[in-house]
Amino acid sequence: MKSSRSRIALLAFLCGTSILQADILILKNGTKHEGNILSESPTAIRMRYRLTPKIWDEKDFTREEIQEVIKQSPQEVELIELKKLLPTEDLMPADRYEQLIQDRVRPFINKYPGTPEAKEAEGIEQTLQEEKKKVSNGEAKLAGRWMSAAETKGEEYNIGGYKLLGEMKAEMAKNNWIEALRIFDKFSKNRPPYTASSHYPEAVAQALVCLEKQEIILTKMAQEQPALSKLREENLKKLTDEDRARTKAAIDDEKNKWRAQSDSQKRNGIRWAEPYKYDLTSINSLQKSVVAERSKLELINLDEMKIRNEAFVAVYRKIGEADYAGGAAAYERIQSFGSVNEFRDIVADLKNKLLALYGDLVRKSQSAQSAVSGSSAIGGAATSGVDDRVARILAGADGTAPQAPAGTAPAATPGMAAPATAPTAQVPVQAPVPAPAPNPPVMQQPVSPAPYPQPMAAPQAVVEEESNIQTYIMIGMGLLIVVLGALAFMKKKA
Repeated sequence: MKSSRSRIALLAFLCGTSILQADILILKNGTKHEGNILSESPTAIRMRYRLTPKIWDEKDFTREEIQEVIKQSPQEVELIELKKLLPTEDLMPADRYEQLIQDRVRPFINKYPGTPEAKEAEGIEQTLQEEKKKVSNGEAKLAGRWMSAAETKGEEYNIGGYKLLGEMKAEMAKNNWIEALRIFDKFSKNRPPYTASSHYPEAVAQALVCLEKQEIILTKMAQEQPALSKLREENLKKLTDEDRARTKAAIDDEKNKWRAQSDSQKRNGIRWAEPYKYDLTSINSLQKSVVAERSKLELINLDEMKIRNEAFVAVYRKIGEADYAGGAAAYERIQSFGSVNEFRDIVADLKNKLLALYGDLVRKSQSAQSAVSGSSAIGGAATSGVDDRVARILAGADGTAPQAPAGTAPAATPGMAAPATAPTAQVPVQAPVPAPAPNPPVMQQPVSPAPYPQPMAAPQAVVEEESNIQTYIMIGMGLLIVVLGALAFMKKKA
């Protein structure tokens, strides 16, 4: 590599031109050549140019056939590459922005100070700095669109599916169909799985393309395997005993390495193991798996999946945005999906996140009320609509009642009205809206929920219970004192 670079640098020096300089010849027939002008005369220009992206050529072009000559300075050539930094990639972390600024942009500005190109580079740096600040503040760019910090938090689950889809497409671009299928499997293996993300339907469509391409390859491999094995055996017979033994040992070593790798992949749950072109069993086995997976995915109604997944993502978004009421309403629509094994982990994850959010809001409400009143008592409305939702979530899709996260207020029992108190000025109470049907149609398009009262105050039942306990304790202590006094009097009298 070093010697190759040295030869290029030497050639540039001998030609009297910088290797960074890019010249362009535009011919009268419309052809454009990019490269380096080596020499000029009144009648012709000699140029070293790219014949193909990897092959260089030298040629004399007559002045009569040349329409225009464009000479670019080194900074102009370098600026072309620098401009490729914008627009930036999706979901770039803040440290990646800083790396581009320090390693690419600042060195260019320092190298060509005061030039128009340096001024343009300063504009690129300013854009990178602005985007870096957005990322540091919790914002993110997804599919070319900037999302606020609240939106970004609400999209955390969906971003996981987006990243996997991007990795999958990158492998497909390299015709690496098996690796793309392995990435596709990660949608299901993640906990919770990304099969409910809005990007999963597209991943299914891309997986079908991979399976189709891989099936063609495997069919060809199965057809060629007998001839390959026969040819290898015939070639072995032509070798001397010593060469034959050495070649057989190399063949056995190759097969053993493949088998060890295949066994390791199977132990790690990777079902798309690379087949061995001389092993018909491995080819047929993978071909069978490809056909089975393709048949399964082809049965999926992608349009219905998009609607269903949007219902799941709506819950994640509301929870990420700390919108408890909206999340509870969206959660009620997807509870019926929990009866399907494929979605149980997702429904359970959403339930836990929603209960955790409720607990956080209750604790914040307690802190806010304590700061205002100087007391630990919780004022405000006992929002029956919220309490009923908590009770339904605690019941869960399978009818079981998991423990609420530590610090959450107890929920009202279904069928029992929450105690009513006057609402506080900080949290206006809205009239409860009837809850959606307990078993909504699975593929129904989600409808934006009507507003529900926010759980900004803990249920008043907690306060009343604390007050009653204190009263009972004081009465008990009083009775205990009276009894002890009577016993002492009787003993003294005796």
